This record gives sequence, structure tokens and C-alpha cells, in this order.
Amino acid sequence: MELYSELFVFNDQPTTCPSCGARTEIIFDMTHTRDVTQIHKCLSELCQREFVMVQEDDINNG
Repeated sequence: MELYSELFVFNDQPTTCPSCGARTEIIFDMTHTRDVTQIHKCLSELCQREFVMVQEDDINNG
């Protein structure tokens, strides 16, 4: 899973792309599971980066 080698933590602000700062869309949502994970895709046509969002607790327990 090299494509998602970096993990980003949820916060109370709308999710934005870590590369360009554009808004994102959720393309895979597992927030209803124990791992609370989402995969986001940047909405910028020039960027379109995909990245993983997790809860902070998941990073500490992983």
C-alpha cells in the first residue's frame, strides 16, 4: 500500500488536500468501523491526490 504511505489526522475543519490546499471528496469511507478511516481525493483537476485520513487514536495504537 505504498500509495497511502502517509496518514493524516481528522480535525474539526473541512478536509483539504495536503499538497495544494483544495477541498476533497471522500472516495472510501470506513468511519463506521473500529479503524475510523477515510480515503480522500483532491478536487483540483491539476492535483487529484489521494490520501488517508485517520483518527489520532488509530496512529497511537498502530
